[in-house]
Amino acid sequence: MPEWLIPWIVVGIVIWPLLQVERWMHHHIQHLGLLITRHEQAAVLIYYLLLLPGVILHEGSQWLLAKALRVRVKKFQMWPERLKTGQIRLGLVEIEDTDVVRATLVGMIPLVTGVAIIALIGSTRFDIEVLLQSLATGHIPTMLAGIGQFTSAPDFWLWVYLVFAIANAMMPEEHDRISWWLLFGVLAALLIFLSILDLGILIQAGLEGPFAAVGRWLSLALLISLVLDLLAMGLIALLEAFFSRALRREPDASQP
Repeated sequence: MPEWLIPWIVVGIVIWPLLQVERWMHHHIQHLGLLITRHEQAAVLIYYLLLLPGVILHEGSQWLLAKALRVRVKKFQMWPERLKTGQIRLGLVEIEDTDVVRATLVGMIPLVTGVAIIALIGSTRFDIEVLLQSLATGHIPTMLAGIGQFTSAPDFWLWVYLVFAIANAMMPEEHDRISWWLLFGVLAALLIFLSILDLGILIQAGLEGPFAAVGRWLSLALLISLVLDLLAMGLIALLEAFFSRALRREPDASQP
């Protein structure tokens, strides 16, 4: 199997469970806030503040790119709003009708920016290689030492929180007008064009160079996001069980 293909296989494997865990996370963060406060607006505020860095990155990057591409922003909102469907929208950048290319770029920029920042944090602030090597030994003292070294990084928990907030707010939303066919079509057209010109060397260089690098960054970012979300998922479930028992109450099932 070509080495450049491995990170893209990882991306394909990770993306679906990450989306499912993210939906669970958004739902249960609100439930936990409602369980503790018994106040709908307070629960929404907790949910919003917990993901605020990600919200700022999502809406801010869309606003900046829309301005750079000269697309008029009809509505810019950086605060939560309950929709008629009952869902909470944490922010909004609504652009005017424009061509499919600019609309797709504006819709995709939060994911691109979020992946880049998470991968950068993971590669510069976390010693992931040492952690994986220690876990691979299967020797408990070595594994514990590796975990200890991993979590001893400067400002470790601050970076963990930032990654968590960004990962859970970077995905495209329903109102983002993204043409996935355009993205895949451009890539396919480029490969076909190079093939017709018999530039197989350039194709190979591109796959093993930039394409592989993007795959490594994307797979790293998504793996970090999934692992943190799974850990947070367990913590939230424990907190829900604890406060439900301690306060002798259940979250209102009618609320999201």
